[in-house]
Amino acid sequence: MSRARIAAATGPIAIVLAVLVWAAALVLPPYYTGLVTQIGLYSLITIGLNLFMGYAGQVSLGQAAFYGVGAYTSAMLATQFHISPWIGAVAAALMAALVAYLVSFVALRLRENLLALATLALGIVVSIAFANWDYVGGTSGIKNIPGFSLFGHDLDARGYAVLVWLLVAAAIWFASNLVRSTYGRTLVAISAGELGAQTLGVSSDRLKRQIFVLSAAFAGIAGAVYASYVTYIDPTSFGFLLSVQLVLMSVIGGLRSLWGAVIGAAVVVALSQILQNVIPLVLPSARGDFQQFFFGAILIAMLIFVPRGIAGKPDAVRT
Repeated sequence: MSRARIAAATGPIAIVLAVLVWAAALVLPPYYTGLVTQIGLYSLITIGLNLFMGYAGQVSLGQAAFYGVGAYTSAMLATQFHISPWIGAVAAALMAALVAYLVSFVALRLRENLLALATLALGIVVSIAFANWDYVGGTSGIKNIPGFSLFGHDLDARGYAVLVWLLVAAAIWFASNLVRSTYGRTLVAISAGELGAQTLGVSSDRLKRQIFVLSAAFAGIAGAVYASYVTYIDPTSFGFLLSVQLVLMSVIGGLRSLWGAVIGAAVVVALSQILQNVIPLVLPSARGDFQQFFFGAILIAMLIFVPRGIAGKPDAVRT
């Protein structure tokens, strides 16, 4: 099948996936519907992260920061200025993109390990800022965040599951067409050899900045939906562990696979649930953040033994 046909089929397939999620949400208990929504939110973030890490060949350990920026932006607009969460989601994407754009002028001058450290530092700075900024609630966070409503009716848990997966479907369709375009092939060329791409007239700095901003916008939208879904946020929701989990989702699913983002998100959410139940039985004295050790170990093992991930291939553009 040609690339054009594959790209054209990606949108309908993604929509069918969203419909299946809706059907599943009708019969699943609320707890599992929540997990489906969580997987969708993480899939949306990871799709953007795969564009930046997989296709552009860069490194980011601070995606949780943009998730948090989106969540706080939407929450503040809704609680302080009584702005609709739908508008707040757009503002969240724009604010996360703006932060990424400003940071990119410094961070994207760095390479590999230094870039990873810079994005990690960004996540730490944003988390500390949320915790110490009284205007956004400080360590107490923001409570009573209004939810999304449609035709005068507030979305319930099933409605959020459908909304999130429709966003995932749209993101996969958009990203699939992007990576199969000339623009996407240029991104892969930068990943294969930035110096070689520059000799062919490619502005690598501009393209990396654009895809960094786009990945942040995806995370910002996810953050806005998350804030309205849970109705309460605080800085602990966007910490270092989440950034590690997001990178793990990309690696497990496959850095150069958009559908791998969904697979990776599902696997990591399932692992998180298992660890929450198993760790207290095996190590009763272990603290909650002991999960970081296991996620870190799994990430290292994946990079060593399965670097391509479940669905990814580094030598071809895949969706």
